[in-house]
Amino acid sequence: MLPDFSRLRVLVVGDIMIDRYLSGRVDRISPEAPVPVISMERVENRLGGAGNVAVNLRALGVRAGLAGAVGDDENAKLFGTLLNDHGIPDDLLIPESGRLSTVKTRIISQDQQLLRIDREHTNDLLSASVDRLIEAVRRQIDGEGCDLVLLQDYNKGVLTVNAIERLIAMAADRNIPTAVDPKHRNFWAYRGVQLFKPNLREMQQQVDFPIRPTLADLDRAAALVFERLNCRQVMITLSEHGIYTHDGSHSQIHPTHARRIADVSGAGDTVISVAASGIAAGMSLTAAARLANLAGAQVIARPGVVAVDLAELRREWSESA
Repeated sequence: MLPDFSRLRVLVVGDIMIDRYLSGRVDRISPEAPVPVISMERVENRLGGAGNVAVNLRALGVRAGLAGAVGDDENAKLFGTLLNDHGIPDDLLIPESGRLSTVKTRIISQDQQLLRIDREHTNDLLSASVDRLIEAVRRQIDGEGCDLVLLQDYNKGVLTVNAIERLIAMAADRNIPTAVDPKHRNFWAYRGVQLFKPNLREMQQQVDFPIRPTLADLDRAAALVFERLNCRQVMITLSEHGIYTHDGSHSQIHPTHARRIADVSGAGDTVISVAASGIAAGMSLTAAARLANLAGAQVIARPGVVAVDLAELRREWSESA
């Protein structure tokens, strides 16, 4: 039986973005260039990045908060609307003058992505903006309480080294566990977190030895992570090979449950959301990885960035027990 995730309060801090989908049909090739002409049928905006993590947490029933930065543009207002649509407060969004809100626009036809256009600034937040973000997080966790701080890094400038160190220290001072989904730029800055969850490619980029999806190679990588970050648990997502876990004494590869792959976009967001929630709710690392595997397989079977379906997850968990 799954834990009651509705008891949890989780604060996500990181890079938020809008996933915009322009969908239509292709009937002909342009006479101007050898490219398809799309007859536009639908425009859809969804929360992406750390926003998608918060949406997945809400889908589990978790009381989720989201802290991050937006620009001073029209898309910043859209962020607030999308958050409110999912029951997520928008009071922890920090606007920065002169910055672009991150928008990833995907051109879709017949469930296939033809093109992606990114509109963003990826420079680090100004120090004054970092201070405002840290203060907003402090007020939130001191006022509302928090069972987990989840740091979601896409190298878009919110999680600077200074912000990372201050957020981890703040959580540690209050005995709040931290989990992180890192990216390459500040990969080794996350010292002292409870759960460190890169994917295989990110891990391979950080070491000078080959890492294949084998237990021996992954154990060697995990040993380096434990040494450099002094974290408690390591989880490495392996795409079609499943999920690797190491709790400091025992390691394991959990095979994937994927049966159909329509779109892998956002799968990592789902995995970290489900795994971190499971651990915060008292599940073992092994059980949390099994649950995250089921959730990941569920979302990649559907096109676009989508959230986990809790009812389906409960059923699959019960059947796999």
